[in-house]
Amino acid sequence: MGALLSVFLSLFGGTPSAVEAREAGGGEGISDLAAPLTDPAPATAPQATAPQATAPQATAPAATVAPHKAQSAPEPADVRATALKAEAQQTFCGVPEMDGGWQLFEPPPRIKECKVSDADRAKLVEHLDNIFDDESLNGTRVAFLPYDVAYLTSLVIPILESEPMLITDVPMGITVVGDLHGQLHDLHRVFAAEERDGKKGWENMKYLFLGDYVDRGRQSLEILMCLFSLKCLYPDRIFLLRGNHEFITTNSKYGFPTELWDRYEEETARFLYSQLNATFCYLSVCAIVGNQYFCAHGGIALSGMTRRHWKGILKPYLQSQDDVVVHDTIWSDPAGGLRGSTFNVERYTSHYYGLDLLAVALHSMECKLLIRAHSMLNSGYDFLGNLCISIFTATGMKKNNGAIAVIDDNGKVRMSILPIDLERVAWDRKLKRMDANHFEDTTDDEEGTEVDEITVYAHIRVDECILQQISLLLDGRNTNGEYLRRLLLLELLIGDGDRLLEGPGRIGI
Repeated sequence: MGALLSVFLSLFGGTPSAVEAREAGGGEGISDLAAPLTDPAPATAPQATAPQATAPQATAPAATVAPHKAQSAPEPADVRATALKAEAQQTFCGVPEMDGGWQLFEPPPRIKECKVSDADRAKLVEHLDNIFDDESLNGTRVAFLPYDVAYLTSLVIPILESEPMLITDVPMGITVVGDLHGQLHDLHRVFAAEERDGKKGWENMKYLFLGDYVDRGRQSLEILMCLFSLKCLYPDRIFLLRGNHEFITTNSKYGFPTELWDRYEEETARFLYSQLNATFCYLSVCAIVGNQYFCAHGGIALSGMTRRHWKGILKPYLQSQDDVVVHDTIWSDPAGGLRGSTFNVERYTSHYYGLDLLAVALHSMECKLLIRAHSMLNSGYDFLGNLCISIFTATGMKKNNGAIAVIDDNGKVRMSILPIDLERVAWDRKLKRMDANHFEDTTDDEEGTEVDEITVYAHIRVDECILQQISLLLDGRNTNGEYLRRLLLLELLIGDGDRLLEGPGRIGI
């Protein structure tokens, strides 16, 4: 027995104190495995004391003090193990240095104050006035100059980039908005509900948008210009998440490029389409409201996710399939009565998840409720047990109402309904048929809209040139104020950049 004990001690640290440290660290060797990352001491130093196992108290200080002058006295085994475990947790999301060590990744602080100049502020307010005037709300598209669109993206990207993929400090007292799909009049109704004392809705209330700003509707560009302007003016009151339609693989099929082709000449439209999709790569994917409510466009990932995991996913983020956690959080759907998960046959990607998996995911995220969008609902909202609320804000997609979720300062959630306006639905259909690139089709879309009511746009092929433009925008951008200048490098791909940025757009009704 004594021989076996000696062999055991020589293999696992050489002294009883080392074994005690291993036991204090959980029995899995976390402390010993983490030690080389922060303590590059020679491995032979502690081995020298192994034969003196009969007097561990006398030899342990000599083994630790010799190679480390900073440690003047030995630490208790449990304290040392706890410290090493904490260091191992910190370096999990670190990046390796050239010398083989590790450094802790510290994301930049989130921008919470408006930093635009007075001239830019006046221009952003002008954009908002033009977007919400009577003609625009009645369906007339705003004639945004291409330069104004590109310049606004240069202002909003640094703000979006400063926010992590999971925003954890969204406060209570906020309105959560679901899919908008280019319907400006529905966004106006959301803001109008909070207008009082002569102030706009965004001055009285905070807003969290769950994505799907573009496609299907005729005024996707107005939606983006409005939300980006508000994000620049009120970065700590407006929070923008990414939906599946903010990925080029989806919005290339459901109307967004067609709208830009209707508004501008082809080369200008290609330029702005690339620029806006590059901006989408800086949107966050999920947020936690009041440290209780997990908010995302679709739902949860089956592979397991924690707050710590999200810290390791960085921006810019191009394709949803690059990380299964991001992909499932954006694309998945809940299913009542399902236990476990199954393939999502309606969307041909991701999965359905049951309440059992949702409960596990919420526990790992330290939250108690999921608030999501992504699903068209006749009433505008739906409850699944006590764990999930789904909202859909755009009205008239399938003779449906819209809804938003209002979370008060105490964390109480109530639903606010946007009733369908049948006259407005008929008017929008009439305007769509007047658009140049519009035609009718008889195929279902990825959200299951009825065949006899679907509106499908002419498909604009997104070729390799557009993908190269987006890659150039992402690779060439820096944070030193040179972003707009670098946009002009796209002349090599799409023509005369000066003419594209300054020329007038073609207005569609």
